[in-house]
Amino acid sequence: MRNLLFLMLLPLAACSSWHRAHSPSAVAAPPDSLQADLEFANGEESDLRVARWHLLRALEARSCSLFTQAQQELDLAAGILATMESSEASPTEVQHMDAAIESAYLQLLPHLEHFSPNSSLVLLLEGLSDEKIENLPPDATQLVRIHQLSQRCDMPIDANAKVAASIHFFQTRGRATFETWMRRSGRFRDLILDILRREGVPEDLFYIAMIESGFNPRAYSRARAVGLWQFMAGTGKLQGLRHTHWLDERRDPFKSTRAAARHLKGLNAYFQDWRLAIAAYNCGQGRVSRTMTRDGTRDFWQLDLPRETENYVPLFMAAAVIAKDPELFGFSLKEFDTPFTFDEIPLPAALPYVDLKVAASALGVSYAALRDLNPELRQRITPPRSGRKSYHLRVPPGKGDLFLKRYASLPQSEKPALYKYVIQPRDNLSSIAHAFGVGSRLIAEANSITNPNRIFPGQVIYVPTVAGAKAPSAHEKQIHTVRPGNSLSGIAQRYGVRLRDLLQWNNLATTLIRPGQQLVVWKPKTTPTTKPKIEVDAEGLQRHTVQSGETLWGLSRTFGISVAQLQEWNQLQNALIRPGQQLIVALPLEARDEGIYTVVKGDTLYSIALKFGLHVRDIARQNNISLSTTLLAGTTLKIGTRSEN
Repeated sequence: MRNLLFLMLLPLAACSSWHRAHSPSAVAAPPDSLQADLEFANGEESDLRVARWHLLRALEARSCSLFTQAQQELDLAAGILATMESSEASPTEVQHMDAAIESAYLQLLPHLEHFSPNSSLVLLLEGLSDEKIENLPPDATQLVRIHQLSQRCDMPIDANAKVAASIHFFQTRGRATFETWMRRSGRFRDLILDILRREGVPEDLFYIAMIESGFNPRAYSRARAVGLWQFMAGTGKLQGLRHTHWLDERRDPFKSTRAAARHLKGLNAYFQDWRLAIAAYNCGQGRVSRTMTRDGTRDFWQLDLPRETENYVPLFMAAAVIAKDPELFGFSLKEFDTPFTFDEIPLPAALPYVDLKVAASALGVSYAALRDLNPELRQRITPPRSGRKSYHLRVPPGKGDLFLKRYASLPQSEKPALYKYVIQPRDNLSSIAHAFGVGSRLIAEANSITNPNRIFPGQVIYVPTVAGAKAPSAHEKQIHTVRPGNSLSGIAQRYGVRLRDLLQWNNLATTLIRPGQQLVVWKPKTTPTTKPKIEVDAEGLQRHTVQSGETLWGLSRTFGISVAQLQEWNQLQNALIRPGQQLIVALPLEARDEGIYTVVKGDTLYSIALKFGLHVRDIARQNNISLSTTLLAGTTLKIGTRSEN
């Protein structure tokens, strides 16, 4: 027995003997006392002798770098020793063999990629004293710590070299990052853990969010993954997360966590292994399934997956282990972010939408703080109310009632506007959006319009805009009296202002106006400068030659017309103009003064009707022509008033 530990430190037979040795007699004979134990041919073998034989095979396999085989042999030796009858060997012999197996396990430990939870090594590590741990090589010490802490986790954590390397990364180069992540974790810990418990999944999945986003709900990856759990748009949609112009639920900590928990639960149900489920969360279920089929194994550690995924699982395990005892790994984490708390208010019918900046001011908090409570919102305005369903806005704790009172008492001019608009013939979303100075997509989202080509005259839609249509200092106030045939869009074009501003200046909820009504118009002031030279051509059109430095916007201010009119009259596709280019800047005098309009190249009945705020049918009726008539340049048309029918 005294030679046993000595033998463990000696190289045994050549490695080639391992591949030949499948029976006790094939093992190279060791000297001294062990020789007799291995001579099975001369007598009946004992359990102690068989255990010693497996131990020697383990030592030989380790010397040949066959670490998995070595562990298997040690497991056999330990199993035999555990089931021996007390009468078969003396307590001293059993004690010596037990110590030899333990020593062999610990020397083998740093070389194991992972080990089975059924291995005797698990029991050994669980009962290992702190003194013995400290005397182990550093690599082995780290693995022992990982294994011991893994017993406090509620999902599989493997004590292997890759997990140990990930812990080392967090302790060194990634230390500052890990400390930041742990500090942020305080904000979402209670929220996430509560949802994970409700969904019936392991709480340690909490650390998936750490590796994915560092607990940043606005995290955005190069692959366009978003939020705490880094959902791709397609995967998020499959899990019921909406992504619209107004909001992105992948950024909401509650909704995204519920979606992530259900997604991970489904992956685990499919693979029946949390390691594979977590790998699939990173690179996709199909990718993992195909790799398993190709490699012929279900062992994650043996799969040839993308490098990112091969690192992803050990990083997750490392984070979970460190979090169980941060000080053991050199982290002193004393401060954590304030937990995510709030009051949630269903917006009443009187507040179908809310401007976050205005709301923040009313509450006496910063706009950034209110946005942090509502990370799913992509716009300043909450999504417009849809039917009976109201939006639930989050405000700081204890300020729910205060918000409703203060916001309701604000002047209408300080709130966002939502205008009711009746679609006219030949209207389209682009023209409506241009008139209001907003994006066509915003209008479509506000009215659940999936096909922008499917709108019709008479249809009522709502156009949302941001509050704040205030008169700039460079504008002067004018009063416009509505005449028969006037339209609000025509008046806006005439004065070169936005339709939404005209609505807000006059506290109008719709675009309907009546003759005799007086409207406030803040018209841009004109700078007293010499008016550029204009020429009148044979058709009576006034033209201006573009000079160096002039812009379409500047010319619209100079001549008192809108940019849209200049573009339409001159068939411009954009606002780019060049020196020397001739532009129509005014219509023939008779068209403006006598109700007669001379058609220019590119005119249509619709474009002419738009200029004068009329219906196409009115112009057609007044001139006895059909709606499909092709207009020739030089043709004169009567321009009357708008009919009431």
